[in-house]
Amino acid sequence: MHLADSALPIGGFAFSNGLEAAVKSGMVATRPELIRYLKTALKQWMAFEVPFLNSFYEDASAEQLHRFDRMMLSPCIRKGSIAQGRGWSRLFKELFPTLGNSTKARLASEGIPPHWLPLMVLSLKSAGATAGQVRELFIFTQLRDQLSAAVRLGLIGPAIAQRIQSDLERSIAGDLKIAESKTAAEASRIAPLMDVAQMLQPSLYSKLFQN
Repeated sequence: MHLADSALPIGGFAFSNGLEAAVKSGMVATRPELIRYLKTALKQWMAFEVPFLNSFYEDASAEQLHRFDRMMLSPCIRKGSIAQGRGWSRLFKELFPTLGNSTKARLASEGIPPHWLPLMVLSLKSAGATAGQVRELFIFTQLRDQLSAAVRLGLIGPAIAQRIQSDLERSIAGDLKIAESKTAAEASRIAPLMDVAQMLQPSLYSKLFQN
């Protein structure tokens, strides 16, 4: 519960994951469009990140870690992933001092950037978390950060954001169950318009979020 707290200082609230560009480009302008966007994001996470998460938990080989880095197609999302990975490593070392930063050191020794997803998975596994707990934490925090971005962009209010998060989490139980069996070999990016929105972020005239 502590690691899922919105106050966790790893930088998640500094990045909109492309939502800001989607809003300013007119792709997302209403609450129904936001919900549709979030449903697409959930499908994207269960098609790409969750399969990698599963494989990282079972056996994080150097090949899988390098493949994940190569498939981070958007430069700004890749930059955000690395920034949050570094923030996670610093915080995790403070919360679990006996475990240290062995995971980050391993990635560095193999020339792999400290992306947030593998660092989160491997460090939580070392702390005793189950694969199911790691998946639940990942989905919860990703969706929460997107809804927080929507609130800060003025699309919805905080109470509506909480209702949407609760409704969406209940609606994806079946899809998440299917995603639990997928591995990194099956990971794919299925939402090209979301990738486009993410890549548009640096070109915005004014930005609330870093990426």
